[in-house]
Amino acid sequence: MRKQTKTLAVLSAAALFAAAAPIMTNTGTYRVLAAQSGWTEEDGRLYYYDEDGYKETNTWKKRNGDWFYLDEEGEIATNQRVDDYFVNDEGHMAKNQWVSAENEISYDSPDSPDGGSWLYFGKDGKIVTAKWMSINGKTYYFDEDGLMQTGLLELDGQTYYLGEEDDGARKTGWILLETITKDTDDEDIWCYFDTEGRMIVNQMDRKIDNAYYTFIDGQMQTGWINVAEAGFVSSSTPSNEAATTDNSATDTVSLNDFRYYDPENGGRRASGWYTIEGAPGISEEEEPFSFFFKNGTAYFAEKDLAIFTINSERYCFNERGEMQTGLQSLKQADGSFASYYFGDDGVMRTGKQTIYNDDLEENQIWYFQTKGSLKGQGYHGERDNQVYVNGLLKKADPELRYEPVSIGEKRYLVNTSGTIQKATSSSSSASRPELGKGFKDIKDSNDTAWTVDTSGIIQ
Repeated sequence: MRKQTKTLAVLSAAALFAAAAPIMTNTGTYRVLAAQSGWTEEDGRLYYYDEDGYKETNTWKKRNGDWFYLDEEGEIATNQRVDDYFVNDEGHMAKNQWVSAENEISYDSPDSPDGGSWLYFGKDGKIVTAKWMSINGKTYYFDEDGLMQTGLLELDGQTYYLGEEDDGARKTGWILLETITKDTDDEDIWCYFDTEGRMIVNQMDRKIDNAYYTFIDGQMQTGWINVAEAGFVSSSTPSNEAATTDNSATDTVSLNDFRYYDPENGGRRASGWYTIEGAPGISEEEEPFSFFFKNGTAYFAEKDLAIFTINSERYCFNERGEMQTGLQSLKQADGSFASYYFGDDGVMRTGKQTIYNDDLEENQIWYFQTKGSLKGQGYHGERDNQVYVNGLLKKADPELRYEPVSIGEKRYLVNTSGTIQKATSSSSSASRPELGKGFKDIKDSNDTAWTVDTSGIIQ
């Protein structure tokens, strides 16, 4: 507060004779004192005199419930800062009032905001400094100089967004901002501020309005995100679920390190089927594949291939999470391999299937188990008077007419349609008559005689 001083009041000649009396000083000069203390109007201006008749200067005085500041001439100051206060164009002390800081604050400091700035004077008339202030239902922050802050504000380890210039109100919820980091080429980025206005900076799967999002350096992430690289998860702890094969995870970077957030659905954590390019550095670039996501994590084989059940159907995925179609050979728990067939939609097929062989340029007949623990595996053995080896129906070469097919220790003789050739109970072998009834000789195109029994087993 400025130092209060007193100035001798000099009245007009009329007022001098009507309301004041001369007083001789010890120096031989005269002083003129006001006959009445308090507020006095002179030439259309208000002044304030103390009990001794002196004009008050550089001090606050109250009139009709309002505070006024008397300057060094004793006149009511208007439209200016007075220390931590402000008087408006009528001289009233500003209370609960915004005041433009133009021409009031030096902007030589590089920390000062560009353009116009605002101050706020509270209910006691004092400028608000270094704190949050709720004004008309909105929250603002004022620095140590009382300047309303705008834009991004770093405070006590938190980041806030206070709108553009001439706004300043603290924001919550989703805000589209210009680039806030130097490590992104995006022109605009989505950020989220909680109910207290704090930016979500680095967090994985933050639940917002019943959806889940991930933020890195305040930026909402979309597409494939390496959450292990971001430090959200450890790549040494696989989180893959539901694989029907028991394969151990590798120690290398895998799809387990990634999550996917749908850019076409506002960055929400992906769930369900997507046909998209694969994870960077894992899948072939610029090639779309089908993936299935659960809580942002793609189903994938931890090694080679694995089968997953999705909505009661079975699908096959590789280590890159890419859904497989067509014939696939999967390693079993005992180290053996079994054939499976997946349609163009990725669904595992069972029963008899006609499959085109690109190499042979011909259709082939396959049969896959329809139930039990072996469901989907290629059938291996005799079925419907035909022989299947790992699911493939075996047929004789047309040039040979008949060919042997081995199943374990048994060998069957089949023709060009795959039918097992059998003897009748009354037939006998001419080349091996000692076998008696129930055997038969069948010659192929090379004139090789094959002796079979009533089951078609070669003797």
